[in-house]
Amino acid sequence: MTSNRILILGGGRYNVPSIRSARDAGFFTIVADRDPEAPGLKEADVALPIDLNNCDALIEAIEKQGGIDGVLSMAEVGVRAAASLSCRLGLPSISKEAAENATSKAAMRRLWQRIGAYSTPFEVVNTPREAEEAVKSLSRFPLIFKPDRSFGGSRGVTRVDGPDQVSRAFAAAQAAGLPNSKVVIEHCLEGSEHSCEVLIWQGKTSVLCIGQKIKSLLPYRVDVSVRYPARLSQVQEQAIAEMCHNAVSALGLTQGAGHVEFAYTEHGPVLFELGARCGGGHTPQIARQVSGVDEFLQACRMACGMPPSQFIPSERRGADYRFLIFAPGIVKEVTIPESLRADPQIVDVGITIQPGEQIRTLRSTSDRAGFLVSTADTLEEAVERANHACRNINVHYADGKTAHASELLEFKELAHS
Repeated sequence: MTSNRILILGGGRYNVPSIRSARDAGFFTIVADRDPEAPGLKEADVALPIDLNNCDALIEAIEKQGGIDGVLSMAEVGVRAAASLSCRLGLPSISKEAAENATSKAAMRRLWQRIGAYSTPFEVVNTPREAEEAVKSLSRFPLIFKPDRSFGGSRGVTRVDGPDQVSRAFAAAQAAGLPNSKVVIEHCLEGSEHSCEVLIWQGKTSVLCIGQKIKSLLPYRVDVSVRYPARLSQVQEQAIAEMCHNAVSALGLTQGAGHVEFAYTEHGPVLFELGARCGGGHTPQIARQVSGVDEFLQACRMACGMPPSQFIPSERRGADYRFLIFAPGIVKEVTIPESLRADPQIVDVGITIQPGEQIRTLRSTSDRAGFLVSTADTLEEAVERANHACRNINVHYADGKTAHASELLEFKELAHS
């Protein structure tokens, strides 16, 4: 048991199980979130309803609480703040420069380009005119447009198949980025798409689990399912492990957790981007279920200067992180059978849209209507469990129609790809 005091940046609903696991392990948890009603604040030993990027206010509040031993961000928005706070307080952390690298897609691309093996041609632009010139320089379609810096969640990420789509894609990427964010344009990679969770400590990188992504229909690139373990050979997994180690080293990451997104092409793995944090949403819980390692807890230990107590996966189980996608319309009600909520193999299931709200066309993660996490001994069993659950979750529309997730053409095409 430990009595270390840790500041956790982010108290959203998905963070609650991780906060509980830290408390169960003996950490004194101080959770900060600008939303005073954030569920994670209620789970903390001390709640700080403060914006994650207001470092001065956070330090003042921390000092009143008697100080802390470490800082950890649960989301992209808090990565720079965690590094800055740690630097000012003299706490273990990645450097501020590494945090900046890990929150800028342009910086990642430039640093990975030096490695050579895992990058793809790209350009970074500020204006529509520069975007048009960059497209000519990149010389072929399809291309991917994305904001350099954003809140994540595939916001502003668009595939472009021809010159007539360039203007709209640039505007979408610019609008979805943080203030003054540039736009990154890169070759679209052909191959299976993946994400993996890694731990980093004293020059070593451990891949806990690798997921295989099922994406929304083009031109948008939103996850509708992430399935574990990905269907990869041992040789492919070894190549991914080597890539992850080189990728985190190039960005200057020295400790903590990382979320790596990439494609596996005919030439091997090629990087999309990397987050210096655990994956979003339920990913830390999934990593624990499928690998036997509590990724978030190990990140807490490292943030407080302690070595990880687990670093290498001890299990290999199946999981399906399924997102509930429904056709556009006004929601009257969504029903989830209680049997699903009571199923021990369903880690969590929920709806993120309220009665009276509009379900929109799927363009970013915020357009998804809900989620479901299924687990099993194998990938195939977890996918079948998720399919069965989706057939029993119904959306009732204001116009009287009813549908369940597996009826949707958009999802059917993806689920059987």
